[in-house]
Amino acid sequence: MKSTTHPSHHPIRHLLIFVLLLCTSSKPIHAQNSYNHDGGLYGTAKDISNSIIEPIRNGVKKSYDGMSDKGRFCVGMGFGFGCSRVAIGTTVKAVKTVGAAYIAFEALEYAGLLKEARANKNNQKIVEQSRDYLLRTMDGVRHDIRTHLNPGNVKRRIDNCMKRDKPGTVGFGTGAFLGFVL
Repeated sequence: MKSTTHPSHHPIRHLLIFVLLLCTSSKPIHAQNSYNHDGGLYGTAKDISNSIIEPIRNGVKKSYDGMSDKGRFCVGMGFGFGCSRVAIGTTVKAVKTVGAAYIAFEALEYAGLLKEARANKNNQKIVEQSRDYLLRTMDGVRHDIRTHLNPGNVKRRIDNCMKRDKPGTVGFGTGAFLGFVL
């Protein structure tokens, strides 16, 4: 027997609304703390994405606020599960990529190709510029991670979410726990 669900009660739709709401619900860290990312890729991407996402955030928030407590819990649980799985997958891929890059550069060094590249003055300038750009980008990421994962900020954020949306927050925690365990 085929079940019919009202279009506004479709669980995937609720999950997508919640995902968009959470992804866009906080202001950029550098705006809150007056931190300048110095033109690194990460800061530039954040600045561009925040200006695009603001109108979407308002519509998603309106839809999410209209959900029942059970809907918020289910959407939170799905989002928590998805986020934990993405975090695990991303971490594993990052470790693999860094390991492969290290091995590749060691092989290039052993073969003498990196020494040849360093001998050229133009290549040295490009390497220095690339290094500086990469360091600026990584510094922005480091700053934002440090700010977001500060235990005081995490506790305050959880407390605020529990006051504002207890079912969604409990659902997110439950889903994240299941995602890490399974």
